Amino acid sequence: MMHLRELPTGTRLIVMCFVLAFLPIVVLAATLVLVIAGMNHLGGGWESRMVELWPRTAPIAVHFAIQRMCDIADRPAWSLHEMEEQCRLLEGAGIAVFVRKDGVPEYLSPGADAAQVERAAKARTESDQASLVWTEMGFTYLYRSPSGAEIYAAGDKPLKRQALTAAQREARNQGRWLLYGVFGLAIFVALLLGLLFVRMLTRQVLRPLAAMRRSAAAIEQGDYDVPAVPAGGLAPSDEVGATCRSFDKMRLGLAAARAERERYEKNRKELLAGISHDLRTPLTALKGYASGILDGVARTEEKRTHYVTQIFRSATILEHLVENLFLFSKLDLGRVDFQVTTVDLRAYLEDYVSERAAWYEDQGLALRFSDATEGREPLFVRLDPQEYQRVVENILGNAKKYGGAAPSVDITLSVREDNNVHRTAVVRFADHGPGVPDAELPRLFESFYRTDKARSETQKGSGLGLAIARGVVTGMGGRIHAEATPGGGLTIVTAWPVSDADEAPQVGTRQKKGRDS
Repeated sequence: MMHLRELPTGTRLIVMCFVLAFLPIVVLAATLVLVIAGMNHLGGGWESRMVELWPRTAPIAVHFAIQRMCDIADRPAWSLHEMEEQCRLLEGAGIAVFVRKDGVPEYLSPGADAAQVERAAKARTESDQASLVWTEMGFTYLYRSPSGAEIYAAGDKPLKRQALTAAQREARNQGRWLLYGVFGLAIFVALLLGLLFVRMLTRQVLRPLAAMRRSAAAIEQGDYDVPAVPAGGLAPSDEVGATCRSFDKMRLGLAAARAERERYEKNRKELLAGISHDLRTPLTALKGYASGILDGVARTEEKRTHYVTQIFRSATILEHLVENLFLFSKLDLGRVDFQVTTVDLRAYLEDYVSERAAWYEDQGLALRFSDATEGREPLFVRLDPQEYQRVVENILGNAKKYGGAAPSVDITLSVREDNNVHRTAVVRFADHGPGVPDAELPRLFESFYRTDKARSETQKGSGLGLAIARGVVTGMGGRIHAEATPGGGLTIVTAWPVSDADEAPQVGTRQKKGRDS
């Protein structure tokens, strides 16, 4: 069943107007019915009670009673109780009544003589079928219905205003004040119900609007934490509620945008600080060695060769830093065009290790590969082989720099089943160096983040390697994270959804850059 507040606003306004228009009428009509029912319950019929309260309404009540008796008598069958109600009203006005049905007496007023009432009614009537005479001399009535009923009524009730007795005035005043009180109470109840109904509807409309107004005012002041829906998060399911919910979604979107903007601003400041620091060291070295050559400090050929070599190394560091910055900016802006293809990851890693293990060994890094998957079937994933090689080289370069006196990396390939539906290829690059505290593991992929807080070891790298690795992996649809190596060290984990081969797989790196990341 639909709740009232779930109706459209226009429909609710129509309902409100209808209720406000008809609610007082309904309450007053119900009160009148209750008053008449109460009079009938007291006996004598409501007409008699009205005559007691307003004696001057007696002629109207008498005519009404006569008409009702005629209607009852015209029926083929009627109950004596219905006729008695009207007879008592006439008796209250001083009129005696005699009713006969098919020649059988049915009713006679107490203390009256049937023959005398019949003679009086016939004596003054002008018709033998139906006649009513009411003058200052008195009242007579005769009616013979087609159904066989005969009604005779006669009395000395003159048709003129009569003075009220003290008892009648007291009864009239009490009754009138009672009716005034009842109808006044009915009007009060009608107004109270109308006000409650209006308040209920206006609250359903105005409360959401007030909440949205407070939220808008807070947003204007820069506060995005004030919700645009009423307390409890409930809003009506109408146009107003939909507007409040849409406004609240906009508020949350603005809050998220501001948080994202603040995060970018923080990253920008950190990036500028990192770039400034990392550029200063090689630039200072370049300036120093070049000044030494210009000032004649490098007087021997051997010393000049040493200075030029240092200048070349500093320029190489600057070049590598600029390349990483350029790539990081492209990744951050989503402007890297990945050439994603289907690759047999097992063959890719085996080929890479077989080609590069000797070169890394010359650089002082021991490289080992192990396959923990079951079977030798191809393990196809979707990635860009060239960009993934960049990720692998960044990871291995970090392991060589921070892996201790005898750095080594164990590359392990495994497959993880997710609910027996999805398969994920997992590649672990585990070194056995000093490792990183658990609290700092999530921050390793931030730009320019180093566990060296003073950033004094600039020659070991710019701090962008793992940030670039994360951008590349996530940009190709993979996942990357860091964890501690059992027994000590750091493990970088990349994960790729396993897919079916839809094109010829590329099994080798085919890239022999000889580049140290």
